[in-house]
Amino acid sequence: MAGAGKVAGHVIAGRYRLLRQLGAGGWGRVWLAYDQELACEVALKEIALPPNLPESEVSPRIARARREARHAARLRNHPHVATVHDILEEEGLPWIVMEFVPGATDLDAVVCARGPLPPAEVARIGVAVLDALREGHGLGLLHRDVKPANILLTGPVREPRPGYRAKGGRVLLTDYGIALEQDSGDTRLTETAKVPGTLPYMAPEQARGQEPTPASDLFSLGATLYFALEGTGPFDRNSNYATQVALLFEDPPPPLRAGRLTPVVLGLLAKDPTRRMDGDEAADRLAPIAAPPPSQPPLPPPTIPVGRPPPEPPPPAPKPTRAQEPAKPTEPDEPADMPPPTPPRTGAATRPRPGPPSPRRRRAWLIAAVVLAVLAAGGLGIYLAVPDRSPSPEPTATASPTALPTAPTSVSSIRVGDFPWGVAVSPDGRRAYVTNGDPDSVSVIDTATNRTVGKPIPVGADPMGVAVSPDGRRAYVTNQSAFPGSVSVIDTATNRTVGKPIPVGDVPRRVAVSPDGRRAYVTNGDPGSVSVIDTATNRTVGKPIPVGASPGGVAVSPDGRRAYVTNAGADSVSVIDIATNRTVGKPIPVGASPEDVAVSPDGRRVYVANADSDPGSVSVITF
Repeated sequence: MAGAGKVAGHVIAGRYRLLRQLGAGGWGRVWLAYDQELACEVALKEIALPPNLPESEVSPRIARARREARHAARLRNHPHVATVHDILEEEGLPWIVMEFVPGATDLDAVVCARGPLPPAEVARIGVAVLDALREGHGLGLLHRDVKPANILLTGPVREPRPGYRAKGGRVLLTDYGIALEQDSGDTRLTETAKVPGTLPYMAPEQARGQEPTPASDLFSLGATLYFALEGTGPFDRNSNYATQVALLFEDPPPPLRAGRLTPVVLGLLAKDPTRRMDGDEAADRLAPIAAPPPSQPPLPPPTIPVGRPPPEPPPPAPKPTRAQEPAKPTEPDEPADMPPPTPPRTGAATRPRPGPPSPRRRRAWLIAAVVLAVLAAGGLGIYLAVPDRSPSPEPTATASPTALPTAPTSVSSIRVGDFPWGVAVSPDGRRAYVTNGDPDSVSVIDTATNRTVGKPIPVGADPMGVAVSPDGRRAYVTNQSAFPGSVSVIDTATNRTVGKPIPVGDVPRRVAVSPDGRRAYVTNGDPGSVSVIDTATNRTVGKPIPVGASPGGVAVSPDGRRAYVTNAGADSVSVIDIATNRTVGKPIPVGASPEDVAVSPDGRRVYVANADSDPGSVSVITF
């Protein structure tokens, strides 16, 4: 039949010379072609009608192809939709001229080759595809076949508009071949006694033959993100029948590697479309988890002096005499480990938690994190450093006699790996250790020169938290996307890992070392627990300690008697008795989505950064 026998070298419509076949799908083949008029490469989609196709289905197939071009053309200016340039006819059949994307690979192939992707990268893909779907929904267009094979990924290139470029490059939604304009009256594929879409990824209402809605596309997106995170679909079974039964009647298994994407994915996979997470909420939750956009200002070059604001500052305060100089505080049990803007966590399936702080809250959250670090380092002196803020200042015996500076003297940046998550400083202050999301590694910084030392140290998948032992001989790194979750141990003398990673719970996020260096405490996002590591043997001690939902930050008191754990999914802090490895009392309520925690040097104050509080806040627990 016409359209089924084209070969390389054939010229379509006197203009496009076929070079080679790029792929084939249920509705046709895609060719790489050369536009002889514009002297450039394009992609041509040919409608390949199968042999023995009933005559009654020929016209609907052709009409559907024309509709694909018309629908996709309405989205031609969207950066995440494969651009349609033209539609033409050859031997009575339509050919669609589309943008050719060199080096593009579909998401299905990427996951099959690389395995499950890190949550931040999956969130980035989700943001892009969701943006394309919402644009189509705003025009009244449904895609109806969102799946990994219909999402193209490329290497890093410049996007048509800023906002979504990251380590994976462009993200393109393709194949509007069964797209449907709501209430358009167009011929539907269901008239051929088939259900539109791809079974493992279609919404339950589609599988039942009901009219699809924008919520149906969102369900398919949720199943696609699940596949990218886990390497398998939520309803994949051994047969089509078993898959359909699971799709219609079974809940998806909770994802093991999703971290803070868990409530988003499960929200999109709700079987009842009226209870399904909508596009606006999904976008708000995905964006902060995704990789940072390139539209952010570039990092400043090293050592750029910060100008002093007028008026001229007063002369510096006199240095304290030796008698006035306060004693140095005990080395904190948890290194100065600033939380990343969007650390992943596992949400409770029974209580969907708000996602990470939305963009409008991110600045407030970062300010809260900085305040938390200052509080942890300066203890109670912070209260006297801010004049006249409180009618009841703290006792002067605990205050620092030197006021905190109002502005930095300089700001510099140090190039490390992509997506740095956590940082810790050695007890002697000579080295800083930074976890890099890509490649999976730890960069070592010489703090005297502010330059990295040697090559990054390879660790496990998607490293996040890092802590240095009190003697400075070991650094502990949580590998949040490793399966099972694990902790890598680095010998700081050689900058190499020691032995194999230590297995802990799923989605390990933060780590803290006890003041005596004998134990390391690791928060596991799923299930909510804390693993205890014997640093002498590099093995876990006993069973994980149950805490609240989605634990994140962890800190040990200076006397080594208590560990404090933030439960982001329960807005609380759990207290662990280190002698018994059991929680003490009930969790302490704090602000929204607490992410990190630090203890003052005297152990009397615990400071908690509340990531989702609006405005941003730090809770102070007094003992």
